[in-house]
Amino acid sequence: MSCLLEEVAAIGSPSEIVQWLCPHLYPGRGHGSPVPGTGSTHLTDIDWSEEWDGWNDIDHGGGGKGLSVNNEDGGSLKRSSPSSPSPQPEASWLTECITAISPTCDIMAIGYKNRLAILSRRWENLAEENEGMKLVTTWRGTVGYTPDDEISAVLCLPLISQKQSSTGGPDWTCIIVGFTSGYVAMYTENGLVLLSQQFEEQMVLSLTCRTHPAGSPLVLAQDGTEELVMLYPRAITTIDGFSLFQTLRGCRNQVAKAAASGGDTVTVPPLGYKKWGLVDQGMVKDCVAPGLCPPSIYDHMAQASVAKGFSHTVFTAVPATSLHITTGRGPFAGFLTAHEGSAPPFMADVARHYASKLKDALVSAASGWLFGKSKNKETDPSKMKPKIEPATPLPYRWSLPDKPRLGLSISMSSSRRLAAITDDLGRVTLLDVQKGIAVRMWKGYRDADCGWVEVEGEWGGTKRWVTFLLIYAPRRGLLEVWMPQQGPRVAAFNVPKQSKLIYTPHTLLGANSVRGVRCKVFPVIFITPDGTMSEVNIPFHLALGGKTSKRARDLHLLKTLKSHLKGGSEEEMLTVMSEIKTMTVRKQAVLTLILSQHLTVSLLQGLLDLFLPIYSVEEEVEAREDIHTLDHESRLFGQQLVRLRQLLDLYLVLSQLHAPREASPDPEDDVLVMDLAKILVLTPKEIMDVITTCGCNEHFKRSNTKKVKFSDGELVLSVGSFIRCWDVSVGVLARDRGTSALPVDLKGDIQVEKKIRLGELLYGWQWHRESIRKFHQVVEKSGASPESLLHLALEHWLQGPSPDTVATLHFGMVVHILSSLAENKILCDVSEQSAWWIAVRDKLVASEQPFHAYMAALLCRGVHATLETKAYQNKEDSAKTGRSREEDKEGWTQPTAKFMSLNDWEGLSMEMVEWNLVLWQLGCLLPLNRLFSCLPSNGPERKLKLEVSVKNLLDKGKGYVAELVANWFIGSGIPLSTIKKILTRHDEQTRKKHQVDAEDEEETKAVPDDETSCEEKTDGELGDHEEIFNLLEKVGEKFPHSVAGDSVLTNMAWELAAAWHKNPDDVAKLSQAVAHIGEIKNSHIRHGVAVMIWETWVSRSIQSALGLVEKVGRLPKDRLCRRDLGLCEHSLALVFKAASELLEQVLEANVVCEVEKPLVLSADRFWIGQEGSPSLVELTIMQKMTCYDLVYHHHQLLSVLFFIAHHNLKNMKPLSCFDGKGRSVFFKPLSTSWTFEAQADPSVSKARMSLMCKVISTTVNALPENTSPSQGIAPSVRRALDLTRGWNMAVDPLNRQYICELYNSGFDKQAEEIIPLVSDRALLGSQLVLLSGQRLHHHLATSTHAAHHQALTSPAITEWLKTLDSGSLRCTGVSLKQSLELLNHALHLLVEGSQEYRMATALHQTFSAFIQDEEADLPT
Repeated sequence: MSCLLEEVAAIGSPSEIVQWLCPHLYPGRGHGSPVPGTGSTHLTDIDWSEEWDGWNDIDHGGGGKGLSVNNEDGGSLKRSSPSSPSPQPEASWLTECITAISPTCDIMAIGYKNRLAILSRRWENLAEENEGMKLVTTWRGTVGYTPDDEISAVLCLPLISQKQSSTGGPDWTCIIVGFTSGYVAMYTENGLVLLSQQFEEQMVLSLTCRTHPAGSPLVLAQDGTEELVMLYPRAITTIDGFSLFQTLRGCRNQVAKAAASGGDTVTVPPLGYKKWGLVDQGMVKDCVAPGLCPPSIYDHMAQASVAKGFSHTVFTAVPATSLHITTGRGPFAGFLTAHEGSAPPFMADVARHYASKLKDALVSAASGWLFGKSKNKETDPSKMKPKIEPATPLPYRWSLPDKPRLGLSISMSSSRRLAAITDDLGRVTLLDVQKGIAVRMWKGYRDADCGWVEVEGEWGGTKRWVTFLLIYAPRRGLLEVWMPQQGPRVAAFNVPKQSKLIYTPHTLLGANSVRGVRCKVFPVIFITPDGTMSEVNIPFHLALGGKTSKRARDLHLLKTLKSHLKGGSEEEMLTVMSEIKTMTVRKQAVLTLILSQHLTVSLLQGLLDLFLPIYSVEEEVEAREDIHTLDHESRLFGQQLVRLRQLLDLYLVLSQLHAPREASPDPEDDVLVMDLAKILVLTPKEIMDVITTCGCNEHFKRSNTKKVKFSDGELVLSVGSFIRCWDVSVGVLARDRGTSALPVDLKGDIQVEKKIRLGELLYGWQWHRESIRKFHQVVEKSGASPESLLHLALEHWLQGPSPDTVATLHFGMVVHILSSLAENKILCDVSEQSAWWIAVRDKLVASEQPFHAYMAALLCRGVHATLETKAYQNKEDSAKTGRSREEDKEGWTQPTAKFMSLNDWEGLSMEMVEWNLVLWQLGCLLPLNRLFSCLPSNGPERKLKLEVSVKNLLDKGKGYVAELVANWFIGSGIPLSTIKKILTRHDEQTRKKHQVDAEDEEETKAVPDDETSCEEKTDGELGDHEEIFNLLEKVGEKFPHSVAGDSVLTNMAWELAAAWHKNPDDVAKLSQAVAHIGEIKNSHIRHGVAVMIWETWVSRSIQSALGLVEKVGRLPKDRLCRRDLGLCEHSLALVFKAASELLEQVLEANVVCEVEKPLVLSADRFWIGQEGSPSLVELTIMQKMTCYDLVYHHHQLLSVLFFIAHHNLKNMKPLSCFDGKGRSVFFKPLSTSWTFEAQADPSVSKARMSLMCKVISTTVNALPENTSPSQGIAPSVRRALDLTRGWNMAVDPLNRQYICELYNSGFDKQAEEIIPLVSDRALLGSQLVLLSGQRLHHHLATSTHAAHHQALTSPAITEWLKTLDSGSLRCTGVSLKQSLELLNHALHLLVEGSQEYRMATALHQTFSAFIQDEEADLPT
């Protein structure tokens, strides 16, 4: 790739600008210069329209596009002519005008004599061919400070924006203009004067600015100081960049404020500056300021020794110096060094300014005092001649003297290392800035313009920077690009004559104070007379010469290729590929195309057609001496291309196979069954049995088949994705391949989704005999690894839908084709196993699709038997006759028409033995998988995801089947009662089958009738779940011990408890687990699983809950429960209840286990000879027997916790009901030996009794009003009484408490049923008399006949009633007859003659009188 001259902008309507600037170039125009101050100023909107009338009729910068470059290899650059001619200005205007461009190419200033035009960048879209960036005039006018003052130098200096939201771009651009009068004026973009100052009375020769180097690594000394340099014939004046930046910003703000307020004067103090006098210069034309020089101790000492002599003392300290380089005559090039701090900036102007202000104030005050009034006399500013400060003499430190040579201009590179000087003899001299020597000279470049461009690139793994020198020869119309010091000319452009190359070495002023400047700058801009502005793009590789030039060029082409991949055409990419010459880059280009997402078949085909003839050289051709042989790397690359060709051919054939075809044949076709029987080496009858068992054709009859589908017309895998699945770049050279294809292997890190698509592409086409033949041929020619293809085919088969006969035949033929290609790897000795089939069997036993794996195992066994038989027959025929038999070309048909069956053969080889074992193991999984695929009618809508594979069953041990069945029952939604019926019936059937096997053959004939009658009897009980029972029966034939009733229920209880542990708020899971434990028949299993659940999960949760309840003394709030226990406060009582019922199961099983014989378990045949973890049932039997007292002790604790949580009792600590010894054994293993204490501590007994009384009170208070008497004792009260008996405490007080609470709440009938249970009848009678008195007291206080009834009451009873409080009665609406009945029960309980008896008698009489009085008042 070569240099490019690309247009970046254009001057809008240059003829209009030139006609105004240079009217003498147009006939009939005036040639004089307008008087300063009489020219036009900033254009208004109306002026703008008038000045630019007829804009659309002008060609705006046409002809600047369509450049072709001339490299040193030959050719020339030509500019395409514009489509339509347009009037062009005189071509010499660029050479006559003084032009300056901002480094950001957004502002341009053009001056001629005393006329100045400022152009700004705008986007113009006047026509399609002229669309682009235009520089249009925003201000024009005349400038100057004397009548004959003219512009001698112009500089566009952008100021960086200090806003945080800015990206480092310029805020605004200052136009600095130097005049022949010595004035330097600074303007805004709109032509407003910010400030002006005269530093010398001679003309300004040049204006340059040194800004921050922007981190260029080529700069020797990272001098961050900024400086404005003004060159006069006898002096160099410099202004510090920081002070200039602040002054310009302040002046611009003042101008804006003055314009807003209507004022027109802005007071600006003079600028501080340094002035150096050129005392030894004969004539100066230009200068540059490299800035701070890096100190060199050796150079300093050597120069001091030479200059001052041998005996002079030389100081080692090197002073900091600033370097200035001038060019002109006498000397040709001079180097001036100024010590930093030796010449401070002049402040005389500042002092004179303020002294003048003070003088004016004093004179004004004195005039007013003497004459009574003051007169403001305006002074003509033009008559005030500013004072010019003398310059500090600065002699040359060294120079390059050349008397006849006059230096015209000097341009320094951005790195400040090199500078180019043009002279009047047509030479360009290259100068080493630091050493002060001329290193190179070019001749034949009269009136040349020079510029520098720095290019960043990468070489050798690191970033590099290189500097190019641009020389424009206007007389030859040639723009050249050179390697400056020793390199050749790397590019040249034929450009119009009288153009101009503008070099802008500075960037943005103020960049050293802002971090992260990312503004694009244009150091070199080439302007043609028609106004086209272009930049030169130089690729980095042009800096590399010699042997690396071709590689560098190819690397650049590689970058171009990457850019074309995103949006270019295939022709462009192939053209770029053809231009690459080196093999290494070609290899990278091929890899780039392979990794691209935009790779197409035609592009890959064109690539192979391009490179294969070069690198694919046959070995016999290479052996010839007259043929240039390829090196090792090239041959490796050639083999990579051959592999790509093989894979591309494979992809094209697969694309054809995926094309739409007629429908596949009927799966139930007899011909297909016969073909399948030949592959499987089975009889047709056995084939039909297998199809029926596996349900192969069921999905063909259903319409909702599950299969990977893709959109119409879309291939499952693009050619690029297909190629990237294969390892085509192998580091080892394939030798002696002959006519066979090169081997290609699949990559091992292919993603799962991509592997599925690859399998669909390779094997997802419709089966036909012609398709199988094409597939066989292309796979053999592709060189693809048969082993990798077989494993991919297995994965595609195992992940597919339920297969039918066609799909099975398709897969079987694919397996036979791939196995026949690797026949030498398959066949081995009869006592050994083939590694080929070992890997296949490992994949089949790990598959979670038993039906697919079973069919695949049958196919692989049949293929191996076919290959083994064919090899044996070939061996026998070769030994007997020495001639080979003619074989079938396809290879999968048997030599005889008679069908043989492998099931009738005895496995004589290790391979057949292993295949038979794998088939039997997979056959055991078929009924299990059918059970898990079944969905109950009232179950979930989705099928449960249960992983079943031979490897899982062998790895996870004997109890895994029972665990899977239990999880299926839990997820099926079948109620426990139905599950119990199914399992009970299954156990009965299994037991009867064992009995049948033990009896004689004659007795077995009558058993099926009974069995049938039993089945008919239970059919109505199972209902819709009969299919599940039948599937479970088939599973039981393979795993009889795993699906036994107790085994399944045990696993269900365990899984439910585990689910509750994961989600403690779902207490129903724990309750269901306890219910399933209760259905287990064997007490040893029931005891063991209950103990395991308690010690594994429940005890920890209860212990945490106990600590929380003990801490707060009541039922914790919901927030505390969720934080510490993970459940809500309302679920806490249910957890305590379920845990209590769990311990009740342990207590019940503990008693039964003492008389029941231990259970002896047997393993299923599937795990015989296999070692693994024991099953859950085995673990339950291995549990130690529990201590009954300790279990009951925990049961009592749970009862206390349940009472506190259920009744929300306050101020009740559960551990207060237990003594210290009892607390110490809580939550220890239930097998720990422990006994109850005979007598409890009085404080503990008191706390227990208080708790029971609170339970009874809250229970009665919670009873509904419609409670019937037949319900008996409330469950909570019954549980409290049982707990009291367990504590060896008297229950009589609790019974009396319960009776009194019932009477107090108005439940007289329920209380009457409890009275016979009381032992202390007299005490109960006295309590009932007290309740009767409270009822009488309330009646007298609220009755409408209170006065009459008071008269009927005896004085003794009246006085006794005054001592009673009827406010404790919870039910006050009790009738007098109920109270009279209460007194009857009290009289039966009391002893005759006692005081309570006499009081009860008196009350009885009183209630009777009240009843009679009320009955007498009733209307008859």
